[in-house]
Amino acid sequence: MSLLARTSIVSAATLSSRLLGFVRDAATAAVLGAGPTADALVAALALPLLARRLLSEGAFNLAFIPALAHAEGEEEGAPRRLAGATLALLFGTLLAFALLAALFMPQVIRLLAPGFEPGGARADVAVLCGRVAVLYLPFAGLAAIYGGVANGAYRVLLPALAPVVANLTVLAVIAVLLLRGLMESDTAAVAIAAATVAAGVSQLGLMMVAARGCAAAPGRAHAQGGWPWRKALGVIRAAAPALLFAGLSQFRLIIIAAAVSASPGAVAALNYAQRLMDLPLGLVGASAGAVLVPALLRKSALSGGASDAPEASGRAMLAALAFALPAATGLAVLAEPIVVTLFQRGSFDAQDARLTGALLAVLALSLPAQGLERILSATASTCGHVKTAERVALGSLAVCLLAAFGLGQVAGPRAAAAAAALSAFASIAVLGGLLVRAGAIAVSRAVLLSGLGLAAASLLMGGSVALLATLWLEPEGQMAAAVRLGGLIGSGGMVYGAAALLLKALVPKLAPQP
Repeated sequence: MSLLARTSIVSAATLSSRLLGFVRDAATAAVLGAGPTADALVAALALPLLARRLLSEGAFNLAFIPALAHAEGEEEGAPRRLAGATLALLFGTLLAFALLAALFMPQVIRLLAPGFEPGGARADVAVLCGRVAVLYLPFAGLAAIYGGVANGAYRVLLPALAPVVANLTVLAVIAVLLLRGLMESDTAAVAIAAATVAAGVSQLGLMMVAARGCAAAPGRAHAQGGWPWRKALGVIRAAAPALLFAGLSQFRLIIIAAAVSASPGAVAALNYAQRLMDLPLGLVGASAGAVLVPALLRKSALSGGASDAPEASGRAMLAALAFALPAATGLAVLAEPIVVTLFQRGSFDAQDARLTGALLAVLALSLPAQGLERILSATASTCGHVKTAERVALGSLAVCLLAAFGLGQVAGPRAAAAAAALSAFASIAVLGGLLVRAGAIAVSRAVLLSGLGLAAASLLMGGSVALLATLWLEPEGQMAAAVRLGGLIGSGGMVYGAAALLLKALVPKLAPQP
């Protein structure tokens, strides 16, 4: 199968999974709303969602697949032994962590949601749901190993469909809850937590089928030589930076959720808002990778000669901004209509929509910075600055922690949500400066002018959409509201597209090529 065909399959499956994820979140909101029960479930699912982000979306493969490829050049059975050792090590670690977390779940919830009153309804439901949902972790580890084995053998269809199957599993349980009328109940929260574990099992099953027959597939008797535990530890350590970079947005969400947990409904509303952020953020990473990866591959192929990778990294940043700036502007300006159209039904009422919309508008400010952060992290990883990028990422999380709790205490949940943007902008300022100084990134005059032009085009788009939204009064009925939202989005797209075309014509005149 050609690279283009494999990429198309993965892209189509990823888009399907994201769309089903929206349906799943909307259905969850319809069942639980954004009240105390939803707060409790979101807090309980914090660790499983983090594990899914780190292990089920390909970040672990960045270290695991190259290690398997290297093992193929060794003695017969080396890839299978390495996969088996890595599986045993990762599964054992995650199982032990899950059992300890279940045992000490009251303390875990107190850490994740310090605003929940100990012994109160939210804390009790969160502890119960958390003890169920944390069992997802070892299944996520197993799925990551089998998925990596399958991807390493160029089998992409079933691994790409695994998130789709996981979402369908949760949706099936939610459908039963809706049919039985179990709205805003503790039973519904526990059922959704259990469905998350079932989704992990179904995902693992599909990954195992995909890896069946692969040379590196674990599970059968291993060749002589024993399991290479040291190499398996090396794989996990090598994956740590990629896992950290992939999980930054989820780590920030956990920190901000802890900061706003004293405010009823804020934890759930923050989760729904972040789910709306995930699609454009994921697409930013994919579109930027299409620009950046070829240049980085060319650089690695060169032996001492000058490379155009620094300039290509600058262009990749521009590609990320070309999508992230209008997406962030649109989410900020149309936050409440988007939330109303997608979520306001069942137990999710108008008050929940206002809170979620307000948090989404603030979180949207971080989208351009988090998109650039992915470009800078990838550049640092390929240019030998992994340690530097790790320190900057950890520092940005410290900034998020201080800002979220400080601003949250002073001005409430919306101010706490601004910590995501503050920490992300701090991260790109520091890491970007270090990479420019090291010569890993070069920003030409044309790229700089284009970036400023894209910012201006996004502001023009936002202003025109806001004006049209004022003139086009909000109608009655969900269908009419959806038509209005579609019209506003379409008008914004046309304004931005026209401004981008004008920019494309002007930049060569303002910054001619030497």
